[in-house]
Amino acid sequence: MTTLTNLSPREARRRTFILNGNLWNVVVAITAPLAIYAFFNYLYGFFDMILAGQIGTDAVASLLIFDDIKATLSAVGIGIAAAGTVFVARHYGAGEFEEARKHAGSMLALALVASVFFAILAIVLWRPILHVLHTPAEVIDGSLGYYLVQMASTVILAFNSVYMGVERAKGNTRMILALNVVAMIVKMALSATFVLGMGLGMTSVALATLLAQGMLSILAAVVLFGKRNSISIRLSDVRFTRAYSLPILQVALPVIGGKVLFSLGRVFVNAIATVYGIAALSAFSIAMKVGSAAGSLASVFEDPTTAIASQNLGAKRLKRAFQTWGVANLLAVLLGFAGMFVLVLVLEDFAPLFAGGDATIVPLVATIFRWERYSIATSATIVVVSGFFLGFKITKVTFILNLIRLFALRIPALLLFQWLGTGPVALGYAMFISNTGTALIALAMILFFYRRVRVYGYRDLTFHDRIAA
Repeated sequence: MTTLTNLSPREARRRTFILNGNLWNVVVAITAPLAIYAFFNYLYGFFDMILAGQIGTDAVASLLIFDDIKATLSAVGIGIAAAGTVFVARHYGAGEFEEARKHAGSMLALALVASVFFAILAIVLWRPILHVLHTPAEVIDGSLGYYLVQMASTVILAFNSVYMGVERAKGNTRMILALNVVAMIVKMALSATFVLGMGLGMTSVALATLLAQGMLSILAAVVLFGKRNSISIRLSDVRFTRAYSLPILQVALPVIGGKVLFSLGRVFVNAIATVYGIAALSAFSIAMKVGSAAGSLASVFEDPTTAIASQNLGAKRLKRAFQTWGVANLLAVLLGFAGMFVLVLVLEDFAPLFAGGDATIVPLVATIFRWERYSIATSATIVVVSGFFLGFKITKVTFILNLIRLFALRIPALLLFQWLGTGPVALGYAMFISNTGTALIALAMILFFYRRVRVYGYRDLTFHDRIAA
């Protein structure tokens, strides 16, 4: 059994640093490896978009449509992993490593079973799913194999999400970076070989992702079940128990609901946007891909906020948990605005890389991005607020914010602009309205929560910190 006294010196120092170190340094140190990982992750998505552009406009549209369906499916496994991470981090911060291990095992069992079930469902029911979403026939004809392989890969993604959740709970984000960079290099090499070297289509791009993620799963399994891991999962821990599985599910369901709603809402937006044609749909996809160059970096503060807040709550450091949000949100927004200004300067050179030689798409990208760019900073605030509340096991916030963002703001705004006869720029308008409005609501929610906790405390905790163990 792992105890505080037999943690490795490096891990003991990292745990003490998270609980007692300068909070600005802690947030930067935990987030920096994840930001580098997000950058590399963007690069291989960027690379996929370029390859799709070489294949054709229909292939670019398929990335937008099918990847959002994949995100909807992946939300189940990722949501369970996110919820389980809160329990692991809370017990890890309290020095209760056996409890952390058992929660990690239950999290893995839940994530795998749920992801397998929904992946099979999506593969078997591909025809009605794509029909309901008004997927263009030319996209289905050229990229159905891409869809099927991507749905299968959600199972592997769920396993990898559990691994990354456990490492984030310990604050060990460098390990996440190292293994994922290896996987992404393999993925890009395979994609280039399949498409540029062998002349294969979109299915091969998805197969490259599947193989690279599978390799990552093997490496992750070695770490998760390895004896040198302080939260080493035993096979006997990978099971359903009322004491561990039920609390994780109770926290996970609103997270899953929120992530599914958000991803499903994006799928509905894509379906509504088909009225503008394949070119506009491709331009919308490119505008979001360009924005995610900076957005993925700004939004990476969500998971560290959850992990740092959870560890400090486990160590009875309520005030420090709140301070974590303030530091993370400020850094995320500043990074978001900085990234936005850089992208504005390079957009004219950047966008044609995705267009595959179709010059008509580039002006559409610029038109949509003129409004979409503000989402880089506002989305960062939304995810950091969600991550903070997740650390407190208050997961309804994620569900409510995503419900508001998609179904109260974005979709109604887009339908209204279409009714008014607005062109493809309506896609940019809808993104700006929904993300800005939701960010303001998120800030109001955290202000209300802070004032309530300041007066009444949180469970048995008050703002008077106790020294962590």
